[in-house]
Amino acid sequence: MFVVFILGPAGSGKSTFTSSFSNFLNEVEIDNIRVNLDPAVESLPYVPDVDVREYITAREVMEKYGLGPNGAIIAATDMLIKFLKNLKEEIISLKPGYVLVDTPGQLELFAFRQSGKEIISYLSGERASMVFIIDTILALLPSSFVSSLLLSASVFFRFNLPMVLALNKIDMIDERKVNEILNWIENPEEIYTTLARERSLEAFFHENIVRVIEDFLRVFKCIPISSTKNLGLENVYSVLQQIYIGGEDFTVLTP
Repeated sequence: MFVVFILGPAGSGKSTFTSSFSNFLNEVEIDNIRVNLDPAVESLPYVPDVDVREYITAREVMEKYGLGPNGAIIAATDMLIKFLKNLKEEIISLKPGYVLVDTPGQLELFAFRQSGKEIISYLSGERASMVFIIDTILALLPSSFVSSLLLSASVFFRFNLPMVLALNKIDMIDERKVNEILNWIENPEEIYTTLARERSLEAFFHENIVRVIEDFLRVFKCIPISSTKNLGLENVYSVLQQIYIGGEDFTVLTP
């Protein structure tokens, strides 16, 4: 059983990726299940095989405790811990190969709270990885791209699991811009050069941040994808396979 956590900022396309990647795995005859961990989501582009909303929802918490939307999401996520055993038992009972875990939409309310770390740790088992979704629309400028990378690096250091970076929504920008972003990844010095032109304190800090995470950029694959157009999903699968069993065809192991 290989657990893959799908993380990323709100609106980056986590749920759409979960749906599209699950469909891709089905097409290549790889058994998989989809797990929804978002207690606040109203609708999803897929039918979850395991759904935290069967146990708790943010709306119920909001009404019961008189909380606002963000407070209810935080409380519901914290309270989710009480149901981790139930969720894991459900997952194991389905005997999946891949477990695609769609995490809550508000990344900062999940990834940087202790409850989020406990949830990831409990559900990971022996074999787990992360796919971090980067919204291409929010990475067109070098400074915003660096900010996205810094966020992904923070998530990596928070959970300490192998990570794949997925540059989503490439169908919404021209190919030249996609290649420019990929060039930044392969040649971080190009980011330094571009940032230097901004001549601002913000640019100065971004440049230094890039230097700090340069090794991070070299280690983790950043794959251009489109979840809506099903582009690049096979490349994500290839990297996940390398993480899991050295790139060979998937074999379901005993959970």
